[in-house]
Amino acid sequence: MNSQSPSPNRSGALLAEQIKLAYQQAPKALFVTLIVATMLAYIFWELVGKNWLLGWVAAIYALTFVRFLIVKAYFRKKPSAAESVIWGQQFYIGALLAGILWGSAGSIFFVADSAIHQLFLAYLLGGMVAGAMATLSSYKGVFLAFSIPVALPFTYQVIMHESDIQMIIALTFLLFVFTMGRISHQLHQTVTDSLKFRFDNIELLKRLIQTKNQLEQRVAERTEALTITNDILHQEKELFQITLASISDAVITTDANEKITFLNPTAEIFTGWSNEEMHNKPLHEAFHIMDIATHKPVPDPLADYLNELENSPQHSECILVNRDKKEYIIDYAVAPIQNEQKHRIGAVITFRDVTEQRKRTLKLAYQAAHDSLTGLLNRKEFENRLSKILTSMRKNDMHALLYLDLDQFKIINDSCGHSAGDKLLRQVTALLHSKLRARDTLARLGGDEFGVILEHCPKDQALQVADTLRESVQNFRFQWRGKTFTIGVSIGLFPITHGNQGLEHALNAADSACYAAKEQGRNRVQLYQSIPHLQGSVEMQQWLPRIRNALTEQRFQPYYQPTQLISSEHAEQEQHGVILLRLHDENGRLIMPGAFLSAAGRYDQVLPIDRWVVQRSLQFIRAHATHTTNAIYTINISGQALVNENFLDFTVNSIKDSQLDPACICFEISEQTALNDLQHVIRFVTTLKELGCRISIDDVSSNLSSLNYLKDIPLDYLKIDGRVIKNMLTDPVNQAMVESIHHIGHIMRLKTIAVWVENDQTLQILENISVDYVPGFWVAEPTPLNASLPLTDKKG
Repeated sequence: MNSQSPSPNRSGALLAEQIKLAYQQAPKALFVTLIVATMLAYIFWELVGKNWLLGWVAAIYALTFVRFLIVKAYFRKKPSAAESVIWGQQFYIGALLAGILWGSAGSIFFVADSAIHQLFLAYLLGGMVAGAMATLSSYKGVFLAFSIPVALPFTYQVIMHESDIQMIIALTFLLFVFTMGRISHQLHQTVTDSLKFRFDNIELLKRLIQTKNQLEQRVAERTEALTITNDILHQEKELFQITLASISDAVITTDANEKITFLNPTAEIFTGWSNEEMHNKPLHEAFHIMDIATHKPVPDPLADYLNELENSPQHSECILVNRDKKEYIIDYAVAPIQNEQKHRIGAVITFRDVTEQRKRTLKLAYQAAHDSLTGLLNRKEFENRLSKILTSMRKNDMHALLYLDLDQFKIINDSCGHSAGDKLLRQVTALLHSKLRARDTLARLGGDEFGVILEHCPKDQALQVADTLRESVQNFRFQWRGKTFTIGVSIGLFPITHGNQGLEHALNAADSACYAAKEQGRNRVQLYQSIPHLQGSVEMQQWLPRIRNALTEQRFQPYYQPTQLISSEHAEQEQHGVILLRLHDENGRLIMPGAFLSAAGRYDQVLPIDRWVVQRSLQFIRAHATHTTNAIYTINISGQALVNENFLDFTVNSIKDSQLDPACICFEISEQTALNDLQHVIRFVTTLKELGCRISIDDVSSNLSSLNYLKDIPLDYLKIDGRVIKNMLTDPVNQAMVESIHHIGHIMRLKTIAVWVENDQTLQILENISVDYVPGFWVAEPTPLNASLPLTDKKG
């Protein structure tokens, strides 16, 4: 049957289906009609005469009730195709009457002096027309019967006022109604075609039922395929709708002249302008942005992008200033809108608020560049700034680099706890800041070490600044729980000139100068250029692989030097000696410890050497234990080993494994090491004393304050500083100092040892003072441990 020329029966059935669809849509529309009518009456209650308003509402309610009864009767009756025509006419009349009533609302509720109420009325009537388009389009002519009476009265009222705004409202409203009419017509055609297609399928199925089983199978397969396709299309439609609904970015579209054509709700929120206010306005009026770095306005947000764009959007960050002058940091993208000929007819700008993200990024960047405790720059950022300064040096530029290391900080940190140490570092940070210029750079390099870059600061001026910092720290008094502490600072200064050798050299030079300041007594400023041995810092660095190779190749050599008992006060004849360290270089030459121990300490190689010395010394003592029963062997221990808990465990375990009598082993530490880290020294000494070992302290001077600290350490021997012994013959003060130390030592029940004895006259004075023991080259020279060991002086 030709679908273009349907039979009368089919035309009647098609009309019946269209009427049925109209009745099916009616209940929801009638319910919405009551709600909208009530809302309209509520809004215009104070603006319209009560009689007109109540009469109109009563008419709407009455008509709606009658139409609802007709709908109920239709579904109860279930009319045939022939009877459906009458029901269609009733539906048509009901829609016409409803349109007339709603059209009368355009006159009754028209407020001449309120544009906002006119706009609202237009919005509401337009909504009714739009709703009618969706519910009445299935039955031809019904939409026009409803919408034309709705539109004409309101349009007439608006035109009669003859203002530009009213004319725009009227034209917009008519355009909207006309558009809805076009859509209704298309929708009616779609419904009609769909119904025709359904009738065609029914007829086709009737014909197919009469065919063979093979054709029936093919139809079933085709039907199944269509079902799957429809499901896929439905899923894709749902996915597309969900995607659109989930988009939260702000969107602004423009025409080719950069006039705004659309702002979505998110864009309205961020800009503070509505879509209606900004329609056909220049883009910069709503999208007012500033450069994030310079805070200068960007006059044309599209210019730099659209000139370079092809099809890919370009992203950028900027500051958006909204209508209320509130600022947002946004990330925006610009993309062109092109026609089929690839000509640009507009642009679309999408943006989103990244203010919090930017804050988090800046916070992370700050944390990455700053020390969390003091708020100063950290080492990495300090090195970055120093590197930039070094690479941008001009011929006459002069800068200075300071390396600061706090003195006595570890004592406070260990004795009072890390909370006290943290508080001290924060206070010292504030103190140093107060003495520097605004353009100077202060950083915490780690622990109690600080770095300062003095820009455009000559050497002499830098020395003054460094000494000011040193005096400030020296005069500073730290208060903690009722106690007062004083500290100092060792400062290394490296002048930076045009001929600098790079970042690593500058840092190493300043660090080396600071290390030299500590070696020379602490709490002082040391200029790098004034230290001869620091000029060869590269040579010092070369000691690191040499020391490691010497440990691997067993080229360290222990020596033994005996100590002579010279005091007549002792009846026992204990034999004493000290184990010394030497190094054979790559060519077999003997190197004294003074040449390499400084570099070993500088590059953390002292601890492996100390371990080696302890192991080799215990092996030697064990080998000679059968030959000497009353000998005491002294082993020197470095400051780094004293503060290392693993080294203490290593030493205790080594002594126990050797099965030696601990009383024959004496460990020697320096006075300066003891005073620098008294807590760790006491723990180390106490542990070894409990094991049975003996303890000697070296380089003791006549400083009463240091002797006051030393009385808390369980010692056995005091070794008097050789610089005091050496000048005894010519300086009576030195002799008095030796007598004083010896006397105090005996009061503390300690035996005294005098070093650097180089002649008989000095030895005779020491015998008169009754010093207990005397080592030195005048008594006996050191010999390798693998040679015969002279345990008496060369005189005897």
